[in-house]
Amino acid sequence: MNHDRAKRLLPAYADRETGLIRRFLLGRHIARCPICVAELEATQALRSALRTNLPVHRASPALAMRIASALPREAPPPVRRRPLRQGFAGAAMAGGFAGVALTLAVTRFAPRPDPLVADLVADHVRSMMADHLMDVATSDQHTVKPWLSARLDLSPVVKELAPEGYPLVGGRLDYVDGHRAAAIVYRRDKHVINLFAFVSQDRSDAAPRQESLDGFNIVRWRMGGLTYVAVSDVEAAQLMAFVRLVESR
Repeated sequence: MNHDRAKRLLPAYADRETGLIRRFLLGRHIARCPICVAELEATQALRSALRTNLPVHRASPALAMRIASALPREAPPPVRRRPLRQGFAGAAMAGGFAGVALTLAVTRFAPRPDPLVADLVADHVRSMMADHLMDVATSDQHTVKPWLSARLDLSPVVKELAPEGYPLVGGRLDYVDGHRAAAIVYRRDKHVINLFAFVSQDRSDAAPRQESLDGFNIVRWRMGGLTYVAVSDVEAAQLMAFVRLVESR
């Protein structure tokens, strides 16, 4: 992913309209490119301002009916049907209706994953696939925290939790939901825990909330004006125990 191509794809990236592989490559480029970071942040800020400040007026039902009545209507083309035996035709129709009904029910009621959670899970996977798990590799919290704080407009919580079974192994810069973010990396046995931290729009504290997506467990909460999100494939109870250690004052 070269710089010129990445710049052309930034609007699609901001709207989450890129496929998984392209988003993976773009995310890796953006995390290391200050120019693309600045342009993406400007795009996000502009769209946020438009959503917040522009008034929204909904069309009245009468206007919608007038527009619909003015549109030309086309007669459906004739359909040629082969004669079917009555029993087979009835079974086929019943099966077809059942399939359509099931498809509509699944489409209507299947929950869509939170875009932020989906992005963070993708970032977690990308960090291991791209061999970009850490920019600074050390178990010293007094090295990781200053390194991240010097490069970001935030100061995340960084704790050494090796005695509790969650050793600190390093940190890196990342990009989450239109914001530059810190990623603090821990391990639990052979599992990686990515702890993301970024500036919250809502500065109030919020208790940890547990979620799951594609076999990964996620816990997010707000503390000290920052949003924290822990992502890992460790058991949900172990990830929550890790979060309790991080958020303890």
